[in-house]
Amino acid sequence: MGYARTNISAAPAGDANGYLTSVDMKVGAYTLDVNVPTFGARHVTCTRTVVNTADTPGTLVLVGTDPSGQTITETLVVGANSIVVPSTQFFASLTSATGVGWVIDASEGTADTIEIGWAAENAVAVGSGTLHAIVVNTTAAGAVAVSDQLGAIATLKASIAEGVYEYECNWSGYLRVEPVAASNITVIHSGSLPGAYAM
Repeated sequence: MGYARTNISAAPAGDANGYLTSVDMKVGAYTLDVNVPTFGARHVTCTRTVVNTADTPGTLVLVGTDPSGQTITETLVVGANSIVVPSTQFFASLTSATGVGWVIDASEGTADTIEIGWAAENAVAVGSGTLHAIVVNTTAAGAVAVSDQLGAIATLKASIAEGVYEYECNWSGYLRVEPVAASNITVIHSGSLPGAYAM
């Protein structure tokens, strides 16, 4: 069986408006910024800000790709004022976001605003497969958490030395490998096949 190699060279971070800086809510497609998370696939987030009297927010239909390049779709129910609503699926890219069912308030008639970004949680693969090994290319600056949909698999401790750490264990749902500080590691795994992502 062949394995994919995913390089991670920094701690994953969220960006609340990485795909869309705050704009008026509407019914229809939003013009997204051409951005992608630095590495891996992320939960897409949307955050609404109420302006004067609250509007009826509706839903947000997302279309993008997962780490294997397959098209995925998800509908988010837009939350209350300042509530961050994340997708349940991990998106490697977001190609469109369309507002549905939004209704402006009848009082002042001022639109609430919305921004779209991504959360910090990072998936290197989705589906199921095998975690073969993690290669620590330079001594890790911080701990590295490894988990799947079932829970924690392992934690590489902060300052762990360069070398190959073998696992040969199955993962299910998604494979998350997340350094808490800038570290250069390579994950060798099967399942969906993202390319190498680096800062």
